Amino acid sequence: MTLEANKRVIERLMEQGHNRQDAQAAAACYTEDAMNHGRVVGRAGMQAVFETLYVVFPDFHYRILESTAEGDRVVCKLEMTGTHRGQPKLREAFSGMLTGVPPTGKTVKVLQFHSFRMRDGLIAEHAAVRDDMGMVLQLGQAQRP
Repeated sequence: MTLEANKRVIERLMEQGHNRQDAQAAAACYTEDAMNHGRVVGRAGMQAVFETLYVVFPDFHYRILESTAEGDRVVCKLEMTGTHRGQPKLREAFSGMLTGVPPTGKTVKVLQFHSFRMRDGLIAEHAAVRDDMGMVLQLGQAQRP
């Protein structure tokens, strides 16, 4: 796959999967043995994560701010927005920070950086760094010192 083709897979993940809250379409961008944050979870595990994201933030949306590709890697700077309207099905989602937190109805804007390793036109590995503290501050679940 070319670098541009790899970037298009990520664009498809965002536009046809995440921004439509379609967990199955988003998961289809991943390999059957995909890794997420260093653990093998597979396509089914990724779909479960995405379903949780969309329950917690039913209007979940990603905007790609920057994207670069080199070798088998694509790295993106993203802005995630959404309104907190549900509770996570998976305890691990959002690093456990929203488990047991009643929906606040508040909208968040969160800066994130995602790294994808591609294999045969699909995502084989994903990891992200997110401003989770900024998110919980926006939701009123923490206060600045």
